[in-house]
Amino acid sequence: MLLRNDLLQYTDPSPRTVRILWIAPDQNHAYAFDVATSSVDVELIQLPAVLADIRAGRASVLPADPYLMVVSQELLPAKHLQLRARAWEIIEGLVAQEPQIYEPRLRGQLVAQATARHQVSHPTIYRYLRRYWQRGQTPNALLPDYSNSGARGKVRQSSDGVKRGRPRKNVADAGAGLNADEDIRRTFRVATARYAAANAKFSRLGAYQQMLGDFFVERRIEPDSGRVLSMPAAVQALPTFGQFNYWLDHDDDRPPEVGRRAPSVLPASLQAAPPALPEGALPPGRPGAGFYLDAVRAEVQLVSRADRNQAIGRPLVYLVTDCFSRMVCGVYVALGEVQWTHGMLALANCSADKQRFSQQFGRRIEAEQWPCRHLPEALFANAALTLGWSGDTLLNNFNLRCVAVDNGPDDWRAVLEKRFRLLAPALPGAPGRLDGVLDIEQFTRIVIDCILYYNSRQQSAHASGATPLQLWDWGREHRGGGLKIYPEHLIRCSLMPVTQATVTSQGIALFDSLYCCARAIDERWFERARTRGPWPVRVAYDPSNLDTIYFLDPAAPLQFHACHLADASTAHQHLSAAEIAHLPRTQMALAATALRSTTQNPRSLVA
Repeated sequence: MLLRNDLLQYTDPSPRTVRILWIAPDQNHAYAFDVATSSVDVELIQLPAVLADIRAGRASVLPADPYLMVVSQELLPAKHLQLRARAWEIIEGLVAQEPQIYEPRLRGQLVAQATARHQVSHPTIYRYLRRYWQRGQTPNALLPDYSNSGARGKVRQSSDGVKRGRPRKNVADAGAGLNADEDIRRTFRVATARYAAANAKFSRLGAYQQMLGDFFVERRIEPDSGRVLSMPAAVQALPTFGQFNYWLDHDDDRPPEVGRRAPSVLPASLQAAPPALPEGALPPGRPGAGFYLDAVRAEVQLVSRADRNQAIGRPLVYLVTDCFSRMVCGVYVALGEVQWTHGMLALANCSADKQRFSQQFGRRIEAEQWPCRHLPEALFANAALTLGWSGDTLLNNFNLRCVAVDNGPDDWRAVLEKRFRLLAPALPGAPGRLDGVLDIEQFTRIVIDCILYYNSRQQSAHASGATPLQLWDWGREHRGGGLKIYPEHLIRCSLMPVTQATVTSQGIALFDSLYCCARAIDERWFERARTRGPWPVRVAYDPSNLDTIYFLDPAAPLQFHACHLADASTAHQHLSAAEIAHLPRTQMALAATALRSTTQNPRSLVA
């Protein structure tokens, strides 16, 4: 299926590359633009003919967009920002009038009106339109060219996803059992999901034995230090294997199977042509017209992966939902207080390859189980998340509007509460049974399982009786047009939080960790820091995994340079910023802190 902004490369009858600018709602025709042309001529194309060319090998969809302009906003010169803002002010109203702007006669009238309104020439507006259509239909397409920017010796590195190991098994003998109340059944669900995620072959006995060792212990968390103190529970306090088996069948908490997804047969109301749909059967709009961003605090105390006897706090779950289908499209789990930058990482995960994303947390799925890897036309964010927000990056890099709202679709809350009771308020006094057991990686696996469960189940909000996944697939086929695809690594790097790191003689210091990159070695940064003193640099990072950070070069805002953990910081591998903050203060950490403090009055700043 073709999407807006896709690049089509033709080899026959003559080589050329065109960008799809707009697709009609009926999916019959579209407007395309030759990216190599010097004019603003837009051609009307018939989508069936294009698909036939693709099948015949005469055309292909380019997997990467070499014309897309994605930059770090903080590194742009003020003059370039002014030029971009002025150009966008001139053509914003024009490009919003689709499909009229693509028709030559109407385009001439619209440009004439804009010429009089903004007091600019026709060629200037046509030049802006050509660049806008050539470079991905984002405001950043209007930036001055950076073709001659940057220094010599840049090496751009990429980091592969890290495969995590399975958690340790603790086997305990079963006792006489106890009444399986809702709290016990909640523990059964979490233990089953946790075991299934870490083991290729599911064993009920194995899940039961691991559950006894992990969850059925006497445990308390010291409020001041966060240390987790535990001792084995009395035998009479343990559920039997028979109870465990019974409630797995009763609650339908069987582990998800690889490749299992919602049935491909749609409800009768969805099999009809759109005009024949019953009134109120489907929500208005289309997939990707708007996503809704929200966050909720989970009532579970997580532990550090570096020290499982150390509690690190209760996580926040950021979820992004498609307003049309109500399918959950992205998720991010973070610790600490609500932050807009963490919500942006949930949005970045909307564009991620969900197979690879889920595999990072031990969950193997098929692509059809979670097919979203797109950005929307607009993002509606819960107003509580917008403290300190800035929509400039979304608008300028991806032409994505951001609007604060009071509420949005939250059907997923019922799944988190009902299936695993993760959002149920903790009882006052003693910690819950799940407190002090799960780490952030295991908790994220369970949240992913909730999302897969929710996306493939009928929701009461859908009058059609379809699941979110079925509505998403149907909407893409019949209504399409609102979804955008950009390179995943560019989205993540541009939406990550940015902070200041320090180049020292030992490495690039950030959060008590040391990093190194090929450019630092080639340009002998560390030797220069030893003789002239440390200096600050700007980096982008993911707080949930600090294995890799990205150096932002002021001379080349289009590039993100990967910096990896140095050998001296291998103990911090796969850890989050919160977990590193709870580690004992080693000599290396103290040295990094001392070096960081010297940047307040460095002897020399090296550009």
